[in-house]
Amino acid sequence: MSGNTSCAGQTARAVIVSALLCGTAVPALADDLDTGEHADIVVTADGSAESRARQRDAPNIVQSISQEEAFRLLDLNAGEAIARLPGVTIGADKGVGHFVNIRGLDADLTSTTFGGTHLPPPDPVTPQGGGRAFSFDVMPTGVFGSLTLTKTNRPDMDAEALGGTIEISPKAIPTGRDHFLTARLGSGEQLSRHTGVVDLSASGGIRFGDKNGGGPFSIVGSLAYYRDALGMDDRRTSYVNKASAPDLAWSSMSQSYNTFRHVTKGGSIEFAYEPDADTRFYARYLNTGYQEDNWRQQLAIKTSGTATANADGTYTSPVKQLDKSLRDTLLKVNLQLAEIGGRNKLGDLALDYHVSFAQGREYRPYDTISTFTSKPGSANITYGDAGGYYPSYTVTGTDPFGTGAYKLSSLTNNDNLYRTREWSGAVNAALPTALTGGANESIKFGVAVRLRTNTHVINPYTATTFPSTGPAVVAPGANAIVDQSHYSNGPDIDIDAMRGLWSGGTGTGFGNNVQADAYAGGLSRQDNRENVFAGYVQGEADFSALHLLAGLRAEFTDARYQGNTGVPITSSAAAGGTITNGKGSILVPTSSTSRYTNLFPSLQARYEFSPSLIARAVYSSTIARPGFNQVNPSATIDAANNIVTTGNPNLKPITANSFDLSVEHYLPFGGIVSAGVFDKELSNYIFNRTQSGGITDPVTLAVLGNQATPTQVVTYANISHAWVRGIELNYDQHLSFLPGPLSNLGVSGNYTLIDSSADIRPGEKGPLPASSKHIYNAAVYWDDGKLNVRTAISYAGRSLWSVGTTRALDQYAEARFMLDIGASYAVTDNVSIYTSGRNLLNTPKIRSEGTRDHTVQHQLSGSAVFGGVNVQF
Repeated sequence: MSGNTSCAGQTARAVIVSALLCGTAVPALADDLDTGEHADIVVTADGSAESRARQRDAPNIVQSISQEEAFRLLDLNAGEAIARLPGVTIGADKGVGHFVNIRGLDADLTSTTFGGTHLPPPDPVTPQGGGRAFSFDVMPTGVFGSLTLTKTNRPDMDAEALGGTIEISPKAIPTGRDHFLTARLGSGEQLSRHTGVVDLSASGGIRFGDKNGGGPFSIVGSLAYYRDALGMDDRRTSYVNKASAPDLAWSSMSQSYNTFRHVTKGGSIEFAYEPDADTRFYARYLNTGYQEDNWRQQLAIKTSGTATANADGTYTSPVKQLDKSLRDTLLKVNLQLAEIGGRNKLGDLALDYHVSFAQGREYRPYDTISTFTSKPGSANITYGDAGGYYPSYTVTGTDPFGTGAYKLSSLTNNDNLYRTREWSGAVNAALPTALTGGANESIKFGVAVRLRTNTHVINPYTATTFPSTGPAVVAPGANAIVDQSHYSNGPDIDIDAMRGLWSGGTGTGFGNNVQADAYAGGLSRQDNRENVFAGYVQGEADFSALHLLAGLRAEFTDARYQGNTGVPITSSAAAGGTITNGKGSILVPTSSTSRYTNLFPSLQARYEFSPSLIARAVYSSTIARPGFNQVNPSATIDAANNIVTTGNPNLKPITANSFDLSVEHYLPFGGIVSAGVFDKELSNYIFNRTQSGGITDPVTLAVLGNQATPTQVVTYANISHAWVRGIELNYDQHLSFLPGPLSNLGVSGNYTLIDSSADIRPGEKGPLPASSKHIYNAAVYWDDGKLNVRTAISYAGRSLWSVGTTRALDQYAEARFMLDIGASYAVTDNVSIYTSGRNLLNTPKIRSEGTRDHTVQHQLSGSAVFGGVNVQF
């Protein structure tokens, strides 16, 4: 009942906010279509014309969006902007777009580039454990010029793009101009905690070197700064899942009150020398990322694992333990890219080349969790609507929100570094040919190399002794309220007091086992190397209205994965061990190598019935290499219970053969009507698996002996075949044919229907993870050249989140429906004002287990409203 009332209240508030936003509608900057490339002015409905032209003229299937289009609805980063294109969904983290899924394929299978150079992942934690996905919250909207989504790979592109490639293009001086300057000054409020927002960005460029203006030299730079203090309420439930207990009986429940102090900073700069149309040299640097302080106040209630079903539909379980905890974390996530390159034309031969260095880095200087525990002698929890979004509960026999019964029971800390570095280089050559009799015929060929290292280092601290103190010492203050005012959480633990008490491990009464902590850190360490060498050839030509592109790419992978396995000192495998835990185990280095070659053919046809009506038929092929932790041979061995948890060094990469058909009709003012179908046939898709035996790692085998009883192995494995198929529809039109003021209206929408299948468990079919069956975006907008108002909705259907040991334990991300509104008004040709609202329905992030009525996570991040000024010259 309370949940329905809350939803109605949320909807009412959203309608009121929407009306206010529309009523105070403020500007859109206009796109100057005469500039050729990107007009660096915020757009009218015509602003998408350049993106459409890029899509129409491409030999393969691409879709594009400019920075100015992303500003319309205040998309905070490149991922949120790209997610408005057909077939794309984005996973949110703390209310901000994070990982991008394309056409029902997990984010680990998506490639991201900046100016054509592959970007390494700055965040190691991905839903399927591959660790390859790019986290888009490091790429604020203010530092890019445009985004291009490539859905069918060409031979001259990196083949590691099984889901697709998102190309982030840097800002550029518009064609025909010698300079430009744009700036955005904004502020707002995060309604979840009523905290302020600062949103600043600027881009500018100039050509110089000629006394009359212009010249062969140019410099272009961008800066972005975004600061907020987002609040997030996160409630989680675990179920008993035993035949002896009722279906919805709780094993535990936790509710968290999170505060994030988040600052994103980004900048890019490019120097170029272009003495003539056939010669260009450039140097480019990008540095972007964020720093985040996170304070999580959590109450956890753990039951005995038994439950009684009551006549009124509620359940009662004995309370085994109550935990009040504080997590105090500093997170620094950063992406850097340095690149030099150029292009030259030597007669008919066109060359382009580059060398680059890129680094993705996540560093946690500290991540401290302090837990206070109470173990009541005879307490019960009675709960109703146990699997719902807002279950009710009452604890009797003890006060879960009091402080007297709690005592400090544990304290852990980790400093953590995850870093991926890539050195890359490529040389491409293109030459006109006359082999087939087609017009505009050419051949392109090239070589590329990508040298990648991956390092994961954890330095853990686990307190073995600590002072006998309760949260009363460090938890003054009122009872905190969480989850839209549904629940009490008890007094907060004072952060400064807890820091002073622990004092970085030097506080009175604290101690740790240094040897055991060093052992635990070594067990988690990985050092991986993966090098890819590539070569390709492709040709293209026009045969009247038909354009054909065909070619072949070859990639050779040479990799080495290194880690540590803990073994008994008495084992024959102990030779060469390094760190002991003081309890009879020692770390032994382990490694594996992998070398393989893959071929990637492609054939892409584009038929032009007229300049505005295009049909395409495409075959392309791509790859996704295993994640480092998936393939690393390091293992945790539980010899007593005959269980091994390990990566699988025998994993093969996932490959795909993809087939696409589409028809596109281009309309005035950047409009489009299009329909397409696609089919991706996947080989060697990777799933987590629990299996018997099959161990090949010599260190592990030396510990286990002859395995008379097959060992239970928790690992990853390939399946032979999977597929994902779908239909994409897209419509965007400025309704200029309507009479009078109605001609300023426009509508847009896209819809994707996806079906997928794989053996998610041996012999059991199911959908691929991250594959939503239904995805759509829709918008209604008004644009009269000065006033632009846009209301947009987006929907991503239910999708598999993680695969359990049985169908009942599979977890799902439930469907999400979002509402955003943006408005802008051009005060002058150079100045406009804007306002926008994000997530106006305060849509929760919900995960379920097995069925929709088994909610395991309910996360609320709140709405936000913004306003500010755009300036352009």
